[in-house]
Amino acid sequence: MKIKKGISRLAILAGLFTIMGSILIFRLYQLQIIEGKSYEENFELRIKKTLTEKAVRGNIYDCSGELLAGNRLVSTITIEDNGTYETDRERQLTLNGTIYRVMKLLKEQGEEPINELKIEPGQDGGYRYLAEGTALARFKADVYGKAYIEDMTSQEAAIDADEMIKYLKSEDMYSLYSEGGRPYTDKEYAEYGLPGKMTEEEELAVIGVRYMLSLNSYQKYLPVTIAREISEKTAAAVMENKAVLQGIDVSEEWMRVYNGGDAFGHILGYTGVISAEEMESARKRGEDPAADDIVGKTGIEYYMDERLQGRDGIKEVYVNNTGKVLQEGEIIREESPGGDVTLSIDKELQEAVYQILEQRIAGILIQNIIDARSFDVTSVADASDIKIPVYDVYYALFDNDVIDMDRMGEDGASALETELSARITGKTALEAGRIRTALENEKADYGSMPEELQIYLTYMLDDFLEWEEDRLDKSDGIYRAWQQGKQTDIRELLMRGIEKGWFAAGGADEGDKYLTGGESYALFLDETLEGLENDKGFRKLVCRQMILSDGISPSEVCRLLYEQGELKEDEDYGRLLSGGISPYDFIIAKIASLQITPGQLALAPCSGSAVITDVNTGKVLACVSYPGYDSSRLANEMDTDYYYKLYHDKSAPFYNKATQQLTAPGSTFKPVTVIEGLQEGMIDYHTALECDGVFDKVEPHLKCWNWSGHGLITGAADALKNSCNDYLCEISYRMGMSGREEFSDDQALEYIQKYASLFDLDKESGIEITESSPQISDHYGIPSAIGQGTHNYSTSQLARYVTTLANQGTSYKLSLIEEAGTQQAPRIESRIDLPPEVWDTVKEGMEEFASSASYLGELNIRTAGKSGTAQESDIRPDHALFVGYAPADAPKIAAAVRIANGYTSGNAVAAAADMFKYYFEGDESVLNSKASQASTVRTD
Repeated sequence: MKIKKGISRLAILAGLFTIMGSILIFRLYQLQIIEGKSYEENFELRIKKTLTEKAVRGNIYDCSGELLAGNRLVSTITIEDNGTYETDRERQLTLNGTIYRVMKLLKEQGEEPINELKIEPGQDGGYRYLAEGTALARFKADVYGKAYIEDMTSQEAAIDADEMIKYLKSEDMYSLYSEGGRPYTDKEYAEYGLPGKMTEEEELAVIGVRYMLSLNSYQKYLPVTIAREISEKTAAAVMENKAVLQGIDVSEEWMRVYNGGDAFGHILGYTGVISAEEMESARKRGEDPAADDIVGKTGIEYYMDERLQGRDGIKEVYVNNTGKVLQEGEIIREESPGGDVTLSIDKELQEAVYQILEQRIAGILIQNIIDARSFDVTSVADASDIKIPVYDVYYALFDNDVIDMDRMGEDGASALETELSARITGKTALEAGRIRTALENEKADYGSMPEELQIYLTYMLDDFLEWEEDRLDKSDGIYRAWQQGKQTDIRELLMRGIEKGWFAAGGADEGDKYLTGGESYALFLDETLEGLENDKGFRKLVCRQMILSDGISPSEVCRLLYEQGELKEDEDYGRLLSGGISPYDFIIAKIASLQITPGQLALAPCSGSAVITDVNTGKVLACVSYPGYDSSRLANEMDTDYYYKLYHDKSAPFYNKATQQLTAPGSTFKPVTVIEGLQEGMIDYHTALECDGVFDKVEPHLKCWNWSGHGLITGAADALKNSCNDYLCEISYRMGMSGREEFSDDQALEYIQKYASLFDLDKESGIEITESSPQISDHYGIPSAIGQGTHNYSTSQLARYVTTLANQGTSYKLSLIEEAGTQQAPRIESRIDLPPEVWDTVKEGMEEFASSASYLGELNIRTAGKSGTAQESDIRPDHALFVGYAPADAPKIAAAVRIANGYTSGNAVAAAADMFKYYFEGDESVLNSKASQASTVRTD
């Protein structure tokens, strides 16, 4: 047999593998040996990175297209926890070292870093929280990683600022000085660019950035902004050092800017970094928020946030080890800019109304400030006769922090500040000693103590000490005696509170449980008085006593305004120093020129509001709350000093007086009662009544505002013209007698409630910012007919009401929005169908009132309106109100004005007349930046 010769397939495969292996070996040799150095020099590491492209927030315009809120592109520095670490120790050192170095660089460049940490150094050592209440609780919950405040333990919720910093520095959190039970070595400090011991400022900076990163821990790829609006020089310095700044980058983002100043704060609101609660809500809506997202916090910014917000874009890029973008990757989501919003607000009118209110309130102050140390408010029968002693003004400058007491004791203070600070400190210690002496007596009877001690003890018990509400026995006789009349033995009250655990702090703790009652009381007294001496509120009260006794002279108070930069040196300063002008005349002059404003003084009056509407659409042309605030200082990186000044300001600038403040409407309510009487047949147009100055058919009797009486009131329109209480009370009385032999207060109220509801006074106005709920009176049928009783309405709700009177029957939902993508049509709440003669009667009465009233009667157009005075307290001036519209024959706009504690209704009428004059006549002479002459006329 012949055997066929040939090459086996196995041999062929072996040969092929040999050839391929030889080629591979040669190629590796070529790459690594021959060309290795060249490849090493040209190699660039490619890292895939996800970037967020921040959406541009939509603009807000006024009705004429003027920009109210917009955006400006700025450079920012961001940090991202994007490193890869072999150990937690390496991670902690890398993050802390990077943050420390970039913060040092920012300081060298004069930049202000962002720090959301709610803690700062205290004035007397240690630390203090920068938040209070819910905001503080939310901060603590965020630190402990709790989704809800309620999830914290009692120990976590109660942690003080000093302990919190200690915790944040520890290995449980950010490991500033050790990790894993082992302190960092000198070599490690040097390797990661850290000092062996940071300053207090440096520690807070590092902790602050770590805290902000922790809020974003669930999506680490998203950067956190740590500095905004940096200079080109700073940006270049950061880029030069990027190789040693792990996760640091320079980018651009839009910064929110506002126009209009204090007049627009309550309408526009402001934006800020999203809170934990807002993030949770966004997630529930299916969104994916980042910890540094900017959202609307209040006002239109909040209400229209969804439209204004836009949608961030997300894309992938490839970068090298220095962060340089090598290649664009996939676009995961396109950036979508926010939509614009156009308001119905007229910017010029809004600013004018704000200025008019300030001028008018300043004029009321000037008219009622007297050159005296004190004034006995119980000595006058009429609240319009209450006066303001100028010594109250001197103290108000301290009390409302116009004069900064803290600054007076700081380095760099002037000689006068230093001297006064020493005096206040010495007097504070002396007064604390007086309190101690009084409370160490066997009997510390409050009623027999000097007035100043009573003031101090009232503050100590009602404001300084924290009462444990869950342990406090409010039925206890001693406690009730204190609450009801302040007539009690203070020592006995305090000892009872210590024994029962009524106080949150002070006295014996667990280690002192064997102390006697007297020893516990002594310990409590020591701790309380030590705290009281350092308490700013108590120091202010001491300051008040010093001012009253000339321990601080009026001249020194006035000089401090210059020393602290509240006033710029002028001719008056020289006259003050030389005695050429008295402190009283000086204060009056500065209020008259608005160099000292009513809002700063926070006396009564210090605030006002006005809402102006288009009567044919319900659109709001102006919505003013005085005093206001500047949104620009609260958006972006919040000016925390400014925020807390506003927060503690006794004139409550955050509180929207136009939509949130509720008071009785006074006589502005009387058109409702006239309509009620006409519709129910209790009166007709010609029903006449003799007014003798008092309505005496019910007890207690109710006086007419014209105590001597109006004489014959010829009809319903005449009753409105003269604002006759007798006439209006008679209507309600007849309603309560209808079908009965005896007057029924409840029946009278039912009719008042029916017709008030007809005008939607039981509903919020519909305005798109925060508004309080109204209340139609539910007690006192006769007083309720003239706008007293328990009626409570906001200025915005009165504006909707007078708008309905002006257009005779269409009750609109008020709106600030003119356009949001599409034109916003008027929204109708209800329609009121009344006979033409009823509308005409009310119109005639309001028109005759306006034509006979000072200020309104002097205008070149015919107006219609009704003023009102609402009493709040016997010891404070009454509120001044006005509602009206113009022109009377063909109404275009309606206005509601309220000056809280404005003395007489004539002051609200005068302010409204200025507003009508500006709107219809374009008369800018009403805007002179000077206090306006106050009215002494009461027209209701």
